[in-house]
Amino acid sequence: MRLFSHEKLTISVEETQGLKYIKEEWSGILTSTIFHKLIYQSLDIYKKELKALKGKNDHFLLLADVSKLELISSKDIEWLTDEINPKYEELGFTKQAVIVPKSQMAQTTVAEYEGQTGGFDTKMFTDELAAKRWFLSLKNEE
Repeated sequence: MRLFSHEKLTISVEETQGLKYIKEEWSGILTSTIFHKLIYQSLDIYKKELKALKGKNDHFLLLADVSKLELISSKDIEWLTDEINPKYEELGFTKQAVIVPKSQMAQTTVAEYEGQTGGFDTKMFTDELAAKRWFLSLKNEE
């Protein structure tokens, strides 16, 4: 189910083996202005939609496919980690899988994003199948 569409970002609700998650697909070159605007728009969408999608789960998963991302600044990654990840966590996101960019320049910057910020855990993957496997392994741990 598609929640949002923009030339640089598409957001949808996906499901694999009964496990629902949010999928963001990012592409192109992201200026700080566009990136911040899209992140804030996505937060507004999640505030409205996530509660119904989560059901009785305490947390929800986010898959960010940035494989078509060409360029993003280190400052924007830092802003995302410091300012936005806590907001994701407040909304109920606890785990994020990131499909790494094919662009070497974007890859280097996005790699800075991996790790844990509070209770929000981010892992990098080279393909969507591996990310889904990780999501399913988390479901099995519950």
